[in-house]
Amino acid sequence: VVGDKEQVTPDAVGQRLDEVQRLIATDLRGVPNSHLYDGQTSIYDLAETAFGSVIALREHFRCVPEIIEFCNQLSYSHAIRPLREPLSASLRPALVAHHVQGFRDGQGKINRVEAEEIASLVCACLNDPAYARNESGRPTSFGIISLLGDEQALLIESLLRKRLSPDVFEKYRLLCGNAAQFQGDERDVVFLSMVDGPPDDGQLPCRDAGPKDLYKKRYNVAVSRARNQLWIVHSLDPDAHLKDGDLRRRLIQHARDPQAILQAKENYGTQTDSVLENQVLQRLLAAGYRVQPQWPVGAYRIDLMVEGKNRRLAVECDGEKWHTPEQLHRDLERQAILERLGWVFVRIRGSVFFRAPETAMAPVFLKLQQLGIEPMGKGEPHESNRVEPLVNRIKRAAKKIRQDWAKEQITMGEPNEYAYATQSAESSTGSAQSPGP
Repeated sequence: VVGDKEQVTPDAVGQRLDEVQRLIATDLRGVPNSHLYDGQTSIYDLAETAFGSVIALREHFRCVPEIIEFCNQLSYSHAIRPLREPLSASLRPALVAHHVQGFRDGQGKINRVEAEEIASLVCACLNDPAYARNESGRPTSFGIISLLGDEQALLIESLLRKRLSPDVFEKYRLLCGNAAQFQGDERDVVFLSMVDGPPDDGQLPCRDAGPKDLYKKRYNVAVSRARNQLWIVHSLDPDAHLKDGDLRRRLIQHARDPQAILQAKENYGTQTDSVLENQVLQRLLAAGYRVQPQWPVGAYRIDLMVEGKNRRLAVECDGEKWHTPEQLHRDLERQAILERLGWVFVRIRGSVFFRAPETAMAPVFLKLQQLGIEPMGKGEPHESNRVEPLVNRIKRAAKKIRQDWAKEQITMGEPNEYAYATQSAESSTGSAQSPGP
């Protein structure tokens, strides 16, 4: 059985439990653990019960590290090893927590302010050159997922279909739905609508993992559909409206500071392993490059990672003491795996470096020049951290779009379905937090 029990499983809606128990008693008599065949237990749990052991594939290729780290913490006990290079995605930041002054319509599962906001944000992205194509040169794909029921996704889709042609939906693979409808699928950019609005007083009831981990699985699937960028559009103040441990609070806080967990994981083992690595590091720093020693990439580590504005170079230092022929062979196998993921490598032999350091370093500086990696100064902020222009540009464009929609409705003399959302969005205090995958 191949699959993931942390994914969404079908709900047994409308199932007559008494009839199920009768069928189990009559047709599965003598079958071990027959009580588990009730439609409430996934096939993965059944297989684990029957066979015991699980072989887990832990290397993750879809999402940039900042996105998948939420799922890694939530569902996989930090066992997932993200192998995508953060800079492989042209859109930064990878996560955007976007707050609006919305509310949930009574007991329904609709938040019109969030719906209008997301519809206008999607239209703004479609009009922005940064979202025209993904890193593979294909049109950027978009998904909208409701974290509470189907009604919100249907509302957002209806708003978008009023403004976008079927050709646009097809070109950008634009899909609206719930987490289950996206299972097994992916999109370059995903917008999540939290739907829930602030309580009249105090805090909302805590939304934990839920029965049979229903909510945890839903959040795990929803977040991990996004390859390059994830927007969380919410009407809640996580500190004021949500309790500790609430999934909604955890997601918003992670989107605000995705580097908190990643940085804590990367703080260990950041020193050089050998004299050769240290001396190469010092030469690169002296030349003005930003260098990270022992850079983690999934299950592997790169001796020295030189970082530029848009590219990175992996520098491997092959010292004679530690790099036996067998070790070198394993290193080359590791290098081949990472090269398939887009990493560029250059290797330095200790025997060459200690005889003629300038000669040994020449290929490194040449490769840096070829990649367009320029000296930046050790403490200079990285360009990928300067994310405000893109996010703020999209927000401003979305606001203008909503204003235009409202004017069109007034001119046509139709009920102004956009007016309230526009007014509420203008009073929003939401902001995007930049990650530092």
